[in-house]
Amino acid sequence: MSHVHGRVHNGADLRARAGLHWGRGRWLVPPWMAPALVFCALVLIPWIALLFVTLPRHYVANHWPLAWGGFDVGLGIALATTGVSVARRSPYAEVAAAITGTLLCCDAWFDVLTSRGTSDIAQAVASALLVELPIAAACFWMARNLAHAVEVARPFLQAAGFTIAENKLAPPVSEASSEDRGREMIASGSMPKEEPGNEHE
Repeated sequence: MSHVHGRVHNGADLRARAGLHWGRGRWLVPPWMAPALVFCALVLIPWIALLFVTLPRHYVANHWPLAWGGFDVGLGIALATTGVSVARRSPYAEVAAAITGTLLCCDAWFDVLTSRGTSDIAQAVASALLVELPIAAACFWMARNLAHAVEVARPFLQAAGFTIAENKLAPPVSEASSEDRGREMIASGSMPKEEPGNEHE
């Protein structure tokens, strides 16, 4: 918690409370996103029940090599992107790590559940436990650490005068730059000069 211009700030100031309104760019994430995602989750419940009831136990899939090959291409790109982002200390490393961890969990899930025969199942389980899930855990750990760093820095950013504009973090505007911008507006004619006779004594 910090005090900025006489106002008490806390970690929730940059986050909107969930609500059915747009927010007008005053927060990093619009208020309507939370109820929209919860609504999607609720809609998914009857769909999941329908799938469990109606889907056949066995199904012959088309384009099987392309499906798995394409997925692994995407997984490889995600792993490489995460590695490069972390190496470059990119602000997008948190997002890349979270995506990669999720893809690895999906890979393990479908590898195990689509395997046939004892040896294939054993190989899929071993791969999940020894390779995919440990790397996914490392990715989620990185994402959590980076997210925690943002939470720790939040009150200091607010104390320094950072604000939210158009759903983005905006740096503070110094008094000097405000004065320079005012002079530029006066010089360009977009801001009228005050007449000497109109000044209040």
